[in-house]
Amino acid sequence: MPQLFDIPALTEGMPEARVMRGENYFAHGWVELVDYGPAGVLAHVMGERGIAYVVEMKAADGRGAGCTCPDFQDSKLTCKHIVATALKANAVEDADLRDAAQRILRLRDMLDMEGRDNADDLAARARRDPALLKELEG
Repeated sequence: MPQLFDIPALTEGMPEARVMRGENYFAHGWVELVDYGPAGVLAHVMGERGIAYVVEMKAADGRGAGCTCPDFQDSKLTCKHIVATALKANAVEDADLRDAAQRILRLRDMLDMEGRDNADDLAARARRDPALLKELEG
């Protein structure tokens, strides 16, 4: 199982409570891998208030990571959703990473088969919109 992210480097200087909350999110299964490839990992992470956030991670030490949560948007510092995503990506089997790498492509193909003219646009939007992805995947 590959270790995609260096958790100690990612969490260096973070408040322990924030790291623990990220660990809790991961432990509760609130992280859903949406895409994986050379550009990194994209995940949807459910927050405590039922809002899903989009996390994008590019480098093993967390540089190039981003999250749509208000905490990250305000501070640009590593948030609990980024920690949870890194833990999830490190914990999954190679087959799960391959599945994540194909997820949006499969969705686009399904939309094409349904005869949707806007399949490419819908698939691209679903990648960054957790509610739309759930709706389209049924």
